[in-house]
Amino acid sequence: MNNSFAQSFGDVWLSTGIQSMASKDEGFSLLNYKGNKSTSSVGFALRKKNKTQWIQGDFSYGVLANQPGGTMNEMGASFSTYTFYHKLKPASKGFQYGWSNKNTMHIRRHNQFSNYSFRYDYFTSLGPVARHLLPFEWKKKSFLWQNMANWQLLGFQVKSGYIGAEPENYQADNSLADNFFNTVSPFIPLRDLDMNFSSTLFWELPTGNRLGLRYQTNYTKLSGIKSVYRLDHSIDLILNVRLW
Repeated sequence: MNNSFAQSFGDVWLSTGIQSMASKDEGFSLLNYKGNKSTSSVGFALRKKNKTQWIQGDFSYGVLANQPGGTMNEMGASFSTYTFYHKLKPASKGFQYGWSNKNTMHIRRHNQFSNYSFRYDYFTSLGPVARHLLPFEWKKKSFLWQNMANWQLLGFQVKSGYIGAEPENYQADNSLADNFFNTVSPFIPLRDLDMNFSSTLFWELPTGNRLGLRYQTNYTKLSGIKSVYRLDHSIDLILNVRLW
């Protein structure tokens, strides 16, 4: 066997669930839009002696509505990476700390408007991440309880401007390079926020695979000429497959 494989573990997982979201885009409306979305994710984790590297892609889609009855189609997609360090402690239990990178895109289409109905926002950012792993047994079954939190601190963002779909500070007469630097805004701690917490209970199967149930909540604020706010809660079923 390859020695690098012998000293590492590789896992892939799939999840599907339902997400409850509340969203407000002040560049379009001061009203909150709320509703349920379907959500799914796919990920891969490589656990070595001193660190665990984890990549994950997420997708969600649904229809949100405001109090007067207006609706919008909302789609979200993100790609995230996490690195946890455990050089001086067991890799399979206890507290672990590290860094995360998150890249998130949300696209919205307001169904009651023909003009200016298309809206979007994107950000990429870095920040700290921490998790706690608690393996335990109950009725001769093995379980793992994982709690994880991350706070994105520094990066950049691009989002639709006031009313129109073009990015903030976009000027049609400017060059492509000028528009790029004018429309990209910094993602700054406290002024901009993206915070996530998840809690997952895994049932470890005799094959080495796992079945899991995850609760997750995320809060996002992107500031600018007009701010964007999002709060979501989701419940997911997870299948984790041990590759080696």
